[in-house]
Amino acid sequence: MKREIFENPYLLTIFSFVLFSIGSFYVSFFPPDEPKYVDAALRMIEHSNYIVPFFNCHVRFDKPILYYWELVVFFKLFGVDQLLKTGHDPLGIIEYAARLPSIIAGSLIVLFTYLTSFELFKNRKAAADSAIALLTFFFYFYLTRAVYPDASLILFELVAIYLFIRRRYIVAWLFVALAFLTKGPIGIVTPGFTYFIYLWVVERKSGLKEFFSLPNLLGFLLFIAVSAPWYVAMYHIYGYEFVNRFLIYHNIERFTGAAHQHPHSFFYYLPIIAACFYMWYPYAGDLIKRITFKDNKNLFLFLWFLWIVLFFSISRNKLAHYIAPAFIPIAILFGRYLSELKNGKTGAVIMCIIELVAAIGIAIYLYSDGLATLSTIALFGLIAAAATNFFKRPYQTLVMKVVVLSIAAAVLLTEFDAIRPEKRIWHTLLNRPYPLYEYRINNQSIVAYTRRCLTEIKDPNYFDSLAAPFYIYTKTKHLKELKVHYRILFRAQDKGAKTALLFVP
Repeated sequence: MKREIFENPYLLTIFSFVLFSIGSFYVSFFPPDEPKYVDAALRMIEHSNYIVPFFNCHVRFDKPILYYWELVVFFKLFGVDQLLKTGHDPLGIIEYAARLPSIIAGSLIVLFTYLTSFELFKNRKAAADSAIALLTFFFYFYLTRAVYPDASLILFELVAIYLFIRRRYIVAWLFVALAFLTKGPIGIVTPGFTYFIYLWVVERKSGLKEFFSLPNLLGFLLFIAVSAPWYVAMYHIYGYEFVNRFLIYHNIERFTGAAHQHPHSFFYYLPIIAACFYMWYPYAGDLIKRITFKDNKNLFLFLWFLWIVLFFSISRNKLAHYIAPAFIPIAILFGRYLSELKNGKTGAVIMCIIELVAAIGIAIYLYSDGLATLSTIALFGLIAAAATNFFKRPYQTLVMKVVVLSIAAAVLLTEFDAIRPEKRIWHTLLNRPYPLYEYRINNQSIVAYTRRCLTEIKDPNYFDSLAAPFYIYTKTKHLKELKVHYRILFRAQDKGAKTALLFVP
């Protein structure tokens, strides 16, 4: 693949869009988070309420409003609500429409990584290589194809940082407002602190003059004008409950550990970072020799990476993708030196062996779990990825490995979708719309597809008093606990568990 594609910002953006679209069609929404955003956006359309997000018939205070609005736009554009009602969607438009905001945001993240690199180093080849480097980090394999707000958040933060560096304060604050409307206070903290690091390290300034400059103050007023109305509206509707549930619980208490949602140790991110650098292992020694932190801009990029990792390491509640923004400066740093690296025979052979061993191991695991087709797909996909180590230039290896892994993952997920329950339950309920109950299981995607509000039932005696007919969805290991007479309609796999949809006549 020619480097000129990546040196042209327009072709780079198109390439990224096509790449991120691979695997974004048809594959069912992954619980627990993807269906929550889908269901909330669909309920906005169904009830013409574009202020308050609801999931499963309950107010969802977890996140601000902007990402839901993005989904609403594409759902209306592609008629997703009508497709769900008819049950006819052979091309997977429902899923693609939901993933389009992340696909577009991901494509623009790649573009602004290029632009930020060029702004720092004035080198088109280094900027192109920075974009290539970003694609190699695993966060950008799935966040750019997921129904998550994170791709939008990262885009708005990156654009704001880029504009702050260029002294475009007013427009920069507009993107800070969009970030704040996407995921709350972190949308202010990330661009703000990163820009101050830039001023301290690169320009050797305190930042006070820039902070109190007229354009910056005008930009802050624009931030208030854009971001405040939704927060004011929610406070007007829910009062202190909104402040407590959104700001205190989902931001402050999750950071301090008072809310135990995803508690992990301080060192939680170390193995994740090591895994994200996997494609760069053959070049690690060469990179260490070339990168010097006597260069202020290199130091700025490293500190940009480091402070984000440390910030989320200090937080008591952690998820892997929280540190995804930290890999933008690493991509720019690695990209600066990519053209100087070489593909050595020894490194290529070692990486090939490692990937072949991984391919065999994953294939055996899938086969032993009764997934023979998935085992074959994974085996040949990873063998193809291993073969990319023998390209002449590192950028060719990196680009082709990203493309091969993206295609292999897309085929694997599409094939896996055939044994998942969500769409089969959706189509079953369209044809025979009887009540559905979940027994000792909770699959949020079923809510999104069926447009029903569901509650997990934990007492098997609950079904004894119900008027038939109705459906029960449960794990097969719980079948013996049910006393009602039922017929198994189909079996499936749900997050590693064997499940079944039952019909009680």
